[in-house]
Amino acid sequence: MTTAVGVSEDEVFLDSGASQGMPIYDLDHVEVFRGPQGTLQGKNTTAGMVSYYTKKPTNALDGYVRGTAGNYGLWGEEGAIGGPIIKDKLMARFAIVNRRMDGQYYNGTHKNPTGGYQYYDMRGQILAKPVDNFSILIKAHLGRNRTEVPIDHVGLLEGGTDAQGYAQASRRNIQNNGRTDATTRRAGLSVNARYEFESGWSLSNIFALEWNHFNVFSDDDASPASVDYQENIGGVARVLSNEIRVASPQNKKIRYIGGVYYLRNMTQSSSQQPLYSPIDFGVNGNASSFNINTQDAAVFSALSFDLTRRLTLDIGGRFTSETRTANGEAWAYNTLSTNPYYTGNRALTYINTNTGTFIDPATGQSLSGPPLKKTFNRDSEDASLKYRFAHGVIGYLRYARGFRTGNYNTYVATASDFSLYNPEVLTDYEGGIKARLWQGKAQLNLSGFHYDYNNMQVTILQNTGTHTTNAARAVSNGFEFEGQVRPVENLFGSFGVSYQDAHYTNFRNASAPTPFNGGNPVNLSGQPLERAPHVTTNFLLSYKIPVSFGDFTIQTDWRYTSRYRFQAWSDVHPSTPAAFLASPQTLALVRKAFSQKPVITGNVRFAWHSVDEKTEVAVWLHNITNQMTYTNAFGEFFNRNISRYPGDLRSFGFEVMRSL
Repeated sequence: MTTAVGVSEDEVFLDSGASQGMPIYDLDHVEVFRGPQGTLQGKNTTAGMVSYYTKKPTNALDGYVRGTAGNYGLWGEEGAIGGPIIKDKLMARFAIVNRRMDGQYYNGTHKNPTGGYQYYDMRGQILAKPVDNFSILIKAHLGRNRTEVPIDHVGLLEGGTDAQGYAQASRRNIQNNGRTDATTRRAGLSVNARYEFESGWSLSNIFALEWNHFNVFSDDDASPASVDYQENIGGVARVLSNEIRVASPQNKKIRYIGGVYYLRNMTQSSSQQPLYSPIDFGVNGNASSFNINTQDAAVFSALSFDLTRRLTLDIGGRFTSETRTANGEAWAYNTLSTNPYYTGNRALTYINTNTGTFIDPATGQSLSGPPLKKTFNRDSEDASLKYRFAHGVIGYLRYARGFRTGNYNTYVATASDFSLYNPEVLTDYEGGIKARLWQGKAQLNLSGFHYDYNNMQVTILQNTGTHTTNAARAVSNGFEFEGQVRPVENLFGSFGVSYQDAHYTNFRNASAPTPFNGGNPVNLSGQPLERAPHVTTNFLLSYKIPVSFGDFTIQTDWRYTSRYRFQAWSDVHPSTPAAFLASPQTLALVRKAFSQKPVITGNVRFAWHSVDEKTEVAVWLHNITNQMTYTNAFGEFFNRNISRYPGDLRSFGFEVMRSL
């Protein structure tokens, strides 16, 4: 499933979700854009774009080293160095980060900490300027991230037990007897060439190759029980992209940016579930292997007109043609107790796209499969008006429409799971005002929005795994108020308040796990969207205390998030639940386990800086109030339990940094 919010690094769109979780280090700045985006780098997105820009090579020799240590075995090193090789002609920069932590939870079955991680990432850049108006930036990166993922257990039977009689005694004492590690490797190469004409126009060509490999093991039942429901999901993505962009001078009354974009993504995915056989569930296994190839071609343009000294019109458009092709197979296999992930002993191949095989494993009846090639042609556009009421005070109105392309479901437990879902279209209406006040000491932004989703893509938990489908309609209405202020030189504060009412307007036939509603669809019309809290607030306060040997800075930041849920159907009152789910108490437990309660979290940091600002020593405390949070939850109703992923607990540490 393509993410609704796009992510790019140094103008390269990261099409594979596994590449988007890269470490953030040696960063120059971040740009965040809300709503549909179609005329920026990379592919079209519906919910916005986050663009990371790393520090580039310069003519000045600079760099830094940073060391980090903390509780739970936290240890990290980070550094960068850059400068000229041939002054004004050839420059380079190299950066690296390495970090590890043992984990904040304890696995009583394996008798070791869990929830830890170890990652490294490195990046090298060479900037060549053979002539004044032409530059080539070559960047290569390589990294690996391995995480131990603790899985929390909520039993749905009496006494908090599951079908095998297990009940977790403590939230901190995890009892996973299967593997729960996730490993991602990534590498890439990009070439960004830019030519600036004497007229002020520029021509850029951005070529990139990205590769990533991921492998995720999960102890689905989150218990030490002998019948161990576990799985392994893996994949490899190879992505080639090229963007050609032309831009006019940005200091004229009429400004233009436009270009063409091409992307090819070749993704191979595989899965093994040793006890999830569609023939004899709980005894033998299920496996799959699929290839999804994507070719995306687009043309985009954007114009800005200064209609008057105060009024500016921005218009943009994009046309995208994206073709997806799929092939692969899925099969039931006889599980070996000595090697449960060995899938070679096939019992039934129920999907094989090469032979046109699509079989219902339960009945042996032939089924029709989805088209194995599909082209989506879509346009997206945006238009905005900006009016300068006074110096530093701007109001704006924006209309935008974007789409998220369709794709294939490749997590399959039966032949009908392998399916194609359609593009999602988002239409955005928003307006707001941005004001720089108090002689530039304060910045206030207020905006309101209405998002209208058509054919919204929704990923819904099934009996085993998840399935993405198209909801009929959904809307999100809300506002955001944010600001920052520096009343005196050494005091800085920022805040943000957002409210949204995001809900399905027409989604009457949503699927749900069979025990939840007897295999019948549920009506989600009027239900809130997943991961869409009504209220989110945050504030940050920083105060600098000058001393003769430098300065001390104390900073604290806090965030409040109202309740939100992880699964689309979990708040619905089912009409025909299974007997073990029928009591009001159990349904209340389901609603609680599939949601994050309202939570307030805060951090504090105390740092000393030297007079030349080249040395920093800091101590920090995260999650001051030690709030228990969760990031996701899955229902293992066949085992009468819910498995949850706990978040970070309170931690502390210190950092030492020295720059050149």
